[in-house]
Amino acid sequence: MNALQPAYQLTDRTILQDFVNALLVEALIPEQYIVDDSTAQAKLDVFGFDLKQQFNHRSEQQYVVLLPEQTSPNCVVFAVQSGITQAWSFAAESEILRITAGNQHTQVHPIELFELFECLQQIGLFQHCQADKLQVFSEQIQKCLTQYRLLQQHQVDAHDLIHQSSAQVFRILEQYAGYRDRPYHPLSKLKEGLSQQEYLQYCPEFAQELSIHWVAVHKDKMMFGAGVEDIFTQQPSQIFINRAERYQLKQEMFQRGLSETHIAMPVHPWQFQHLFQQFFAEDIASGICQPLNFVSKGMYASASMRSLLSEDIPQQSLKLPIGIKALGSLRFLPIVKMINGEKNQKLLQQARQKDPVLQQKLWLCEETQWWSYLPEKQDDRSADNEWLFVEKPTHLAAQRRHIPAELLQQPYQLIPMASLGHSILGQPAVFDYILQLQQLENHQEHVLEQFAQLCACFFEVNLRLFRLGLMGEIHGQNLCLVLKHGQFDGLMFRDHDSLRIYLPWLLQNGLDDPDYLSPHDFRNTLYHDSVEALLFYIQTLGIQINLGCIVEALAKYYQIAADQLWHVLAEQLQQVLNSLDIEPEILSQLQALLFESPNWPYKQLIRPLLEQETRIGSMPSGIGETRNPLWHVLARSA
Repeated sequence: MNALQPAYQLTDRTILQDFVNALLVEALIPEQYIVDDSTAQAKLDVFGFDLKQQFNHRSEQQYVVLLPEQTSPNCVVFAVQSGITQAWSFAAESEILRITAGNQHTQVHPIELFELFECLQQIGLFQHCQADKLQVFSEQIQKCLTQYRLLQQHQVDAHDLIHQSSAQVFRILEQYAGYRDRPYHPLSKLKEGLSQQEYLQYCPEFAQELSIHWVAVHKDKMMFGAGVEDIFTQQPSQIFINRAERYQLKQEMFQRGLSETHIAMPVHPWQFQHLFQQFFAEDIASGICQPLNFVSKGMYASASMRSLLSEDIPQQSLKLPIGIKALGSLRFLPIVKMINGEKNQKLLQQARQKDPVLQQKLWLCEETQWWSYLPEKQDDRSADNEWLFVEKPTHLAAQRRHIPAELLQQPYQLIPMASLGHSILGQPAVFDYILQLQQLENHQEHVLEQFAQLCACFFEVNLRLFRLGLMGEIHGQNLCLVLKHGQFDGLMFRDHDSLRIYLPWLLQNGLDDPDYLSPHDFRNTLYHDSVEALLFYIQTLGIQINLGCIVEALAKYYQIAADQLWHVLAEQLQQVLNSLDIEPEILSQLQALLFESPNWPYKQLIRPLLEQETRIGSMPSGIGETRNPLWHVLARSA
């Protein structure tokens, strides 16, 4: 790596790599355009273009993507290689060249992401997509690139973690995780609705203290979580601000005659500035909602932006709605998701009691205390209450996430898995910190040994939940590794609203049907109809995305062959699978799905954005197919 290369160039190349790889795996670049060097050279001779000279004098047989433009003799060409997680992959350091035939000579120039997207439209690869979708996507790419360049100003400092407290390390690693956001998604850093200054203020990697606004809301227009048993002592102002600030807030509430009738609710500063008046003007006029002058400090954005970390009370996270778009969905806070989160937390607690290993290794955040504006039917939690499914209440709510306090103190350390899936230029890799905790040098053999322990920990917890019919939200932003004295000791789940279940196994193991809340005309997607459907989340969120980007990051940072790391992952998965008490026919089925099938399902990224109708509040999603990395590396080494 060239240390003098500007950070924004490196970052832009990451977006380009993610974009091209998504096009390849989702077959938006059809297989017919991938040809070997000799075939490509025969087609490029007319341009006087020498492939070997342009692509570093490659001697062995290689492959390129060769895309001819429809209305001109021009073309786009770039090198690809056989991949592990997908058939063909594009490397960030590779160039994409546009060849333009002139009257007298041919011009060759490298192009970047936006120009590539324009060329692909001219070539006709997106003919099946609606023009308005392409226009929106084009604008999103431009804005994403602009926001990515702001990463040059990041404030992440992961040096000397070993001498900081567990709570301080956790906050820094959340900022580190936020630097990349969702792995492999080319628009992962796009936050639609934020100005440049707001991006620098509210995104976690810039480590800015937030000023939280407060609004008084009439008690009769509120709904509360099941964990709120005494509204006088269990309200946001009693939990998230210090004694001095609480006194200021109480003084203002008393002076304005609101102490007996209203509850003080925190509001994200972006939400307060941009959406509060828009949604709650009538309530302000009637006195139901009254903006307060009081502003509190001491909160910092986590990797999810919506969840805020407290400097003074690190075990208390505050989740607030912020009506910006990230990954194609609005970051608000629906009551229905918080109610279903309560149901899932109870289910996970029951699961812990069924398995002594889960009792020891599965840690859960407590998320049953929440507060939300609701104008009508505050006592009705049934699907008959239409107010639970409208948008307005989702913009004025708050949820407490209580992290088990001991995990933020010695001898424990909490490592957000998303912080392990990349490195930041000029910063150590987070895996260096794990090695330091164990007093190990950052040699390849130590990295491989510790990665094996990480995988064993990950699979043991998640496969034990799986055999009970449960699968959590196992991407890196939701899961934290629990280390005890530097050793991998368990997993902590943060969010519980997206637990997936396979009901026959759930009931068979003596667990209760959570009876999820959803509108009468809506099929709840938390229920799954088959073992394969539940296993999908281990294959995609768990292995391809979460562990897969850790493999990629370790391979690059420590100069280890990716095949070696995938072998380690496969071995640990096999060992955990063999150790589970599962019926032989189910074990055989899992063995076939995980190791013996050449292909796996794949969560599409670009096709849903270009081809689907947008659903408010959920990330556009589609399912395709890609290589099974475990089958591939094992077959290649056989």
